Amino acid sequence: MDIAQPEKKLDLRAIVAELVLLAKIVLLAIEHLWDEHAMCRSQASMEGKTVIVTGATSGIGKETAMELARRKARVIIGCRNPEKAQQTARQIFEQTKQRVVVKALDMSSLKSVRNFCDDIVHTEERLDVLINNAGAIGHSKKVKMTEDGFEEIFQTNFLAPLLLTLLLLDLLKKSSPSRIINVASDYHRLGQVGNVGQMARGVNLVTNPTAIYGNAKLALCMATVALSDRLRGTGVTVNSLHPGAVKTHIVDEGPGLRKFLFDFLLGIKGKTPLEGAQTSVRLAVDPELANTSGEYFENCAPAAPRYRSPHLADHRLAEHFLRSSLQLLEM
Repeated sequence: MDIAQPEKKLDLRAIVAELVLLAKIVLLAIEHLWDEHAMCRSQASMEGKTVIVTGATSGIGKETAMELARRKARVIIGCRNPEKAQQTARQIFEQTKQRVVVKALDMSSLKSVRNFCDDIVHTEERLDVLINNAGAIGHSKKVKMTEDGFEEIFQTNFLAPLLLTLLLLDLLKKSSPSRIINVASDYHRLGQVGNVGQMARGVNLVTNPTAIYGNAKLALCMATVALSDRLRGTGVTVNSLHPGAVKTHIVDEGPGLRKFLFDFLLGIKGKTPLEGAQTSVRLAVDPELANTSGEYFENCAPAAPRYRSPHLADHRLAEHFLRSSLQLLEM
């Protein structure tokens, strides 16, 4: 359901705000262009382990699933496009000889998330790694609400992955040591901490989709911190990450000026999807990270403080934010 915004006269402040946001986005991209394109050096086998990767039909998610299958993991991909998912599964089998399990999952529907988790809980004996990779960014200034009554970008990038994690938590604990990996974004540094209920319900909502995306990714990173505190001693770790400046469909589908700038910048030294998957892969497989939790990674290592929002250091705020989010999800 689209909510059309009331027509407004030319607003100079809005134009300035848009330009400032675009400048921040470009600066974030430039900051990382000369980063080392680190690769996961661990050769650890994942044989006997079950891994879920959401949003694995293209880009970073597909390469992550491929790399884990190469390490002999039993990979389950949750995707909303069954035909594309089956094609991905065939491609992974052709390259790795590992069969991939395909299950339906639409992050814009909490009913779909619940059905997916119910299926997993009743059919899987164990779950060693959950990679919340699925994400989306809109490009229209029309606010789109889901069937659940939440703003679509915020739900897809935060509320749905959080619900998915919570519903699979008992299985992860049963399978411990296990790992939760949240694929976030450097855009989390653009995010603002506010009333999570208002952000989710579209109340006083900014209409720039990139700003909403930044809010959602900041929320995901903060939930990572709070969940890490809650899961201490359970054998379940949870970390978030920025995959890097990667050319994916999110960039390809962007509006003209932003797409032009990103095509130019990523053409200089952007990461490939395979390179963008490396941090997820390391967090999933490396024995050295068995006890690492509550961290924010990029380039296969904990990010420097200047590359993470200062809000991530505030554990009380993170816990408050998580509690408010759980109330929204009625958990």
